[in-house]
Amino acid sequence: MKNIVFIIFILFQYLFGQDYSLNDCIQTALGQKKTILSATLEVASAEKAVKASYSGILPSIQAISGVAQNRFPERQAISYDFSSLTDFNFLDPQIPSDTSVSSSFNNLSAGLSLNQLVYDGGRSKVQIQQARVNLDIAHFNERLIKTNVIQKVIQSYYNLLQAQKLYDVAEKNLEMSKGQVSLVEKQFELGVVKKTDLLKANVAYGQARVDALNKKVNYENNRRVLFNDMGLQDFGQKITAMDDKWVAPTIPTKTEILKFLKDKNPSIAISKQQIKVRDLSIKLAKGLRMPLINTSINYSANGENSEKLIDSFQDDWSLGFNLSFSIPIYSGNSLSIQHQQTLLSKQQSEYSYITLLNDLRVQAELIRETLTNYTEIIPINQEIVLSAEEDLKLVTERYSLGSATILEVLDAQVSLMRSKSSLINIIHDARIQEASLNALLGVLDGKYQ
Repeated sequence: MKNIVFIIFILFQYLFGQDYSLNDCIQTALGQKKTILSATLEVASAEKAVKASYSGILPSIQAISGVAQNRFPERQAISYDFSSLTDFNFLDPQIPSDTSVSSSFNNLSAGLSLNQLVYDGGRSKVQIQQARVNLDIAHFNERLIKTNVIQKVIQSYYNLLQAQKLYDVAEKNLEMSKGQVSLVEKQFELGVVKKTDLLKANVAYGQARVDALNKKVNYENNRRVLFNDMGLQDFGQKITAMDDKWVAPTIPTKTEILKFLKDKNPSIAISKQQIKVRDLSIKLAKGLRMPLINTSINYSANGENSEKLIDSFQDDWSLGFNLSFSIPIYSGNSLSIQHQQTLLSKQQSEYSYITLLNDLRVQAELIRETLTNYTEIIPINQEIVLSAEEDLKLVTERYSLGSATILEVLDAQVSLMRSKSSLINIIHDARIQEASLNALLGVLDGKYQ
């Protein structure tokens, strides 16, 4: 039934298309991408590991049963009466030897055994703490994967929106060039313009056609990339990215960037947790030098058969209590070497944390400067587009009155197309850079939960 609904959904999209908002694409990706589902399973596995880690401090109870059978021979001696030797043949004495009869003894046993760790140098508690830290790492890793998926969808979405708008600009330019060819042809037939004007108009029209075809291919490629980033199969279904008016983002200060990185960034959080893991490994290595104390209680009974075994549980049972104490004295320097290795691993983790924090801080500050620049140049480019539109309108009117040349019209047209394309590209880059900064600051995934 689900497959039928999915096929109908895809068919509807293929025939009629669908407008996707950025949030629609992100929510689809969060529900479809297998990498996120895999990270969720990793979290579930880490939760099970936390529960399993408590087995080190909890008692263990075992039921013990056994069946034994012992076989051994019993010899029986045979005696003879030799008082009458009349019928005894000395040449062929047939005196039977002793006979052996095998007998057996069965034994059934059953009981319960309870074992409890008393002290192991804190190793069991450290293992519980390690399992909890690994669970935290699994949660942060899930956040990191979600952030990466969201960031990729945002980039591919705005790439599609950019390609979509550039294709629209190319189509309008093609339509405008076609209209100019028609106009110049009529004027050429009337002898108002020269043939060079007609040739230039045809050249501009041909270039507009090539540009429109290239923009169309680029649009289709970006559409396929977006479907893949959403975790959907591409069946040729139509999709249109919805545009929102660009709003200048709130740009954090350098101090705020550092604070966000330390508190929110999942990669930094994972690096911090790895230092904790190394600290716990040091404690675990120290615990290996401590004594180990175990206790056990055994309750058992024996019997030749099941009935006697049951009776034995009531009248002839046995109860034992054991206490064992062991302490490592010498292990070929393996314990000291293991302790030294854990210290080195912790130092490596600390260096990795500092390096990662510095690298991400530099990346965030570079993006911050780029966004600051975008907030200044985007309004300027918007004014340039308005001026280019007005210039083309005036030149076209002058050309129709014969006071402007075709070159002036074509130049104005090219200027408008370039200014529009430049504005589209800049806004597209600004949105992607804003998403990248939010991803570094660790707040991107929280915007789409």
